Amino acid sequence: MTIPAIRLVISDIDGTILNSQHQLTLGLKQVVAQLQAAGLPFVLTSARSPKAMMAIATELGLTTPLAAYNGGYIVNPTDSGAFEPLFSQPLDFTEANKVIQLAIHNFPNVAVNIYAATDWFVPARNSWVAQEEVITGMTAEEVVLSEFLAQQPTIHKILFIGEEEEITSLEGAISKLVLMESAKYRSKDNYLEFTNKLVSKELALQKLVAHYQIVPENVMAIGDHDNDVSMIAAAGWGVAMGNATEACKEKADWVTADNDHDGAAVAIQKILEDLPAND
Repeated sequence: MTIPAIRLVISDIDGTILNSQHQLTLGLKQVVAQLQAAGLPFVLTSARSPKAMMAIATELGLTTPLAAYNGGYIVNPTDSGAFEPLFSQPLDFTEANKVIQLAIHNFPNVAVNIYAATDWFVPARNSWVAQEEVITGMTAEEVVLSEFLAQQPTIHKILFIGEEEEITSLEGAISKLVLMESAKYRSKDNYLEFTNKLVSKELALQKLVAHYQIVPENVMAIGDHDNDVSMIAAAGWGVAMGNATEACKEKADWVTADNDHDGAAVAIQKILEDLPAND
């Protein structure tokens, strides 16, 4: 196995650097620290919001950009705790409103989560919202939906959470709408994401490559789900987790161990072992 000269590592979060208990392992923390000591940036990309990513970035000691909402909103954390936008690709508001109304009126048990820049809004709290709050460490802001939407906010992502069967039905209903500027995809079996059609983790990779003034061949990308496929395929060395979907594994250059056996750390360790040849 020949690994190209890596100058940047981009990694998904859930199912990748977090184990099934939603925790970072000591092994992962150690290899990320070694990576940074060697001068190689480690950048997180996720369907999560910047605020939900920041706690993980802080635990890893990262000061690198965060590619949130699957690349739809890339920010640079500042010393003051704020986020400096580097790139933004929001949804078309009319199309966002269409899918929100569809879900609210036809799928009342599905949680509708609206993300605008760094903030998370919900029209109603339920067990799905509470579960997401535990996972992300954030608190959703409950709003009166009609008043909130009347302001035509800049929306970067809508996340629908529910039972898998309901999410499948919702996905089918959305497919029947005429939507020219938007795209939907699963980030988990019961999570349906809705973003601008231009948004992808490949786009995030492209923006980060430009930011660091390197080329895609110098990037290692690690992921586990279908929303990671595009960046895994675009990277010089694409790594799929052992727990990844088949689509991820098919596009990867290498399949590592699963997220409960430090698969991401194993992949990063190979980069560290290759550093003398890369210098």
